[in-house]
Order: sequence, then C-alpha cells, then structure tokens
Amino acid sequence: MDPISVSALVTLLSKIFDGTTGKVGEQLWDNLTSVVRRAFGRRSTSVEAAKRLGERPGDADSIRSLAEALVADSARDPQGAVQVRHWVARAERALVDAGSISNTVTGDVHGNVVQARDIRGDITF
Repeated sequence: MDPISVSALVTLLSKIFDGTTGKVGEQLWDNLTSVVRRAFGRRSTSVEAAKRLGERPGDADSIRSLAEALVADSARDPQGAVQVRHWVARAERALVDAGSISNTVTGDVHGNVVQARDIRGDITF
C-alpha cells in the first residue's frame, strides 16, 4: 500500500469538516476516532490530536496537527498504518458517493429541464 501523506490527509479531513458532507462527514469522523484509538492506543499523539480537532471542528491548524500525528504514528506502527489506510480508502469512497447527484424526471414535461450540480450564476434557455 502507498504511504500516507500529510497533504492527502489534510485534504480529506478538510472535506469532512467543510460543512458539505453532513451525516457522512459525522460518520467518517466517528469512524476515524475509533480507528485511531484501536490502531495506536488511547495515549498516542494521534488520539490527542483527534481530541483537539474534535474540540475545534474544522480548525486548519488542528487538521494539520492530526494529519501529521497520523503520519508519524503510522510510520512507527505498520499495523496501525494499514488501519488508517483502510479508513482513508473508505472515506474517499464515501465522500465521492455523498457527492453523487441523481436527477430523475418523470411524467409529462412541457418546457426546459436542467440536470446539474453546483450551479453558480444564471441559466438561460
């Protein structure tokens, strides 16, 4: 498996806390804190960093601190690193799925229909 990078973790954690992931983000955060406690023990730097981030959700410095702690703890504990990598893979899939849009048009439609995501600005036909 590929090594875990600070920048990739910062990006992933930032997405979880950016307010757009809703319940999925909450579940991912809960899962991560469980993985970190199981993988590295309750007194690890990752657990402490996760606790601080939990107290300051979305704080950029706390996100970076957790990412750095996860990378450092993973470097010391290969088995823990595997658990973190599995969480990262699940989290990335969940965020992609959470961002999926499903548009359905049924019945008789008279006029224009727009199927889109994240429109900024006017739409003209």
